[in-house]
Amino acid sequence: MNRVNQIAIATALATLGAVAAVQAATVAASQADATKAIEARKATFKEIKDLNDPLGKMLKRQAPIDPALVAVNAAKIQVLAGKLPGNFTVDTRNFKGTETSALDGIWNSEADFKAKADALVTATGDAVTAGKSGDAGATQKALIGIGKACGSCHDAYKTKQ
Repeated sequence: MNRVNQIAIATALATLGAVAAVQAATVAASQADATKAIEARKATFKEIKDLNDPLGKMLKRQAPIDPALVAVNAAKIQVLAGKLPGNFTVDTRNFKGTETSALDGIWNSEADFKAKADALVTATGDAVTAGKSGDAGATQKALIGIGKACGSCHDAYKTKQ
């Protein structure tokens, strides 16, 4: 292996290590820090829920499939889903002063949690593509993918209501 390749590989590994260190969870320093982190997460999830509500109605056949609406809402959810791992960089498990539905597994299995968030990014991307095509059948199928991605994360990392 030549010197240039060795330097390139070392630089890439150092960059990956730095990114991982930045994204690794840190324990909240106080109840106020925990509350701030939890409230930020709740705001993101509320936005996802509000965007997903009409899609869920379409999925459950309570409303007609609207490919254009699916494309718009799925694109917004896709952006928010990409932010989810970053919303959990503060470990709030030690502070019980603010209600949260987050289970400890999020911090015990950060790689799996990120993979599930990535699956939602992919599923919503598929829904954007299907919605833009105008094909109601493909859009319905893509909505199923969003539901599965959301459900897999909720099953593992959210308290049951």
